[in-house]
Amino acid sequence: MNISLYMQEVQNWIKEIQSDRGRDPKRLMENCDKLEEYGRKIHDDALIGFACFSRGETYYLMNDTRDFYAEMLACLPAMEKIGEWGYVVMANNMLGIMSMNRGNAPYAMDYYLKALSYCEKYGLPQLEWIVHMNMGCLYQNIHEYQKALDHLESGYHYIIVNQMMPGYIQHLTAAYLNMAKAYLCMAKEQNATEMLTTVAHYNDKIEKECKPYLQNVESLAVSCFQARYYYEKGQEEALSKEIMHISDYLKQDVPIMDVYDDLYEYMCMLLESKRYDDFKSCYFAIEELTKQTNIRNLEKRLLTILICYYKSMEDEEHYQKATVAYYELSEEMEKENSVMVASMIQMRNSLNNLVQINWEVEQENIALHQKSETDSLTGLYNRYKLNEYGEDAFMRACDKQTPLAIEILDIDYFKEYNDNYGHQAGDEVLKMISRILLQMQKHGNVFCSRYGGDEFVLIYSDMPEEETYQWSEQLKQMIMQQAIEHKHSKSADIITISQGICWGIPTKENKVWDFLHAADVLLYEVKKVSRNSIRLGYLNGAEELKTHE
Repeated sequence: MNISLYMQEVQNWIKEIQSDRGRDPKRLMENCDKLEEYGRKIHDDALIGFACFSRGETYYLMNDTRDFYAEMLACLPAMEKIGEWGYVVMANNMLGIMSMNRGNAPYAMDYYLKALSYCEKYGLPQLEWIVHMNMGCLYQNIHEYQKALDHLESGYHYIIVNQMMPGYIQHLTAAYLNMAKAYLCMAKEQNATEMLTTVAHYNDKIEKECKPYLQNVESLAVSCFQARYYYEKGQEEALSKEIMHISDYLKQDVPIMDVYDDLYEYMCMLLESKRYDDFKSCYFAIEELTKQTNIRNLEKRLLTILICYYKSMEDEEHYQKATVAYYELSEEMEKENSVMVASMIQMRNSLNNLVQINWEVEQENIALHQKSETDSLTGLYNRYKLNEYGEDAFMRACDKQTPLAIEILDIDYFKEYNDNYGHQAGDEVLKMISRILLQMQKHGNVFCSRYGGDEFVLIYSDMPEEETYQWSEQLKQMIMQQAIEHKHSKSADIITISQGICWGIPTKENKVWDFLHAADVLLYEVKKVSRNSIRLGYLNGAEELKTHE
């Protein structure tokens, strides 16, 4: 979502919402309300969808099931309508986690599969790996360990080739841990001691690559796994050491949602090994934390092992009390699941209704919504036509193995121009540049369009690299020759432009979006170095960037 297209007040709401995530839910909700009200006033699905998503995300963090589902119900149709597939994936992923936390694996699987299908269809690897990791955890919980490993390895392969990603060590640790736990469970279920060799391999990786860099909560998860591993290996001294570590961690403030499964599996091991004192100490340390989550399924799982503990201790009185509490929690979960099911049914019905409504509207307004190909202010082609032409030009170049170049340009310090000369004057600058672009477009191999705001996109077909550069340099000179005063620019005292160009011969592995994205990166890079300049580069990486300045 390009927030620069909106007035400053709306931009400020969006920026505050982004900065308040997980920090100030009250102000976030207030800004979301303002944003949605304004979005509905101007019929802007992007603003409506973003407001609903941000509220839903906040309710997700607060474990508020009913309001979470209501907001995601409103968010998904709006985001799907405008093609914001990243938000659609994130919403489905959170719906999957929420369903899984509440003990409803089939619904969780449904949401995760939807998220994966969108990732694959629209090319979102930066989100796809997260869904794979969550699906791996889901399969582990239902004891489908080989399927769990398939998804965990998909997530792991993305992580290891993106070592500069935020939280790399934490993500790598999670991948190693979950794969090691899957193999550990398989070794135990199949009595396959050779699988413990694989577990040992991952344990060594955790020790060497991850453990020295982990904070308390990540170290707690590692210790829970290692305690189980050392128990299976019969290494009593190492096991006792990890039990002491876990006891120390539990004296601190523990974010229970991050380590619940790890602690649950650890407590099951304590029961199995008849370490009843350690079990009791651990159980009552996390019982209150679990209640604070207000997630009945987590409380119910805890009660399950407490009942096993009382049965092992032959404590009939507490056994019966725990059994009654288990029954009461089961009834509450039934009510909760009813809300979840009702929300899903409502969501699907709403989506079906929306599809029908959209189809009818599109049929009535097809001439306006799909056949309109020009920008009303500048007379240039708009983004709808750009998408259509770009795909065709890409396919032609790919089939014939001829060059293709995409240029993104924007006006240097255009905001300062608008602020000081007025938006009407700014519109005249946009029109001036558009007139020059329309003249260029008369050359059959050049396509020009307005991309939004002060950005324009040019597509050069079947044109050698140097000729492409010459055209872009000629465009720059023609704009400068207009000599439109801009005393508030830091690059010149007249209107100038910065240009990023990606040139290459496309292959079937590429998409037109790859060229567009690379051109955008090149534009960003040239503006960092020197505006009123051109940077021409290639699709296959920064090491071969060529700069003409």
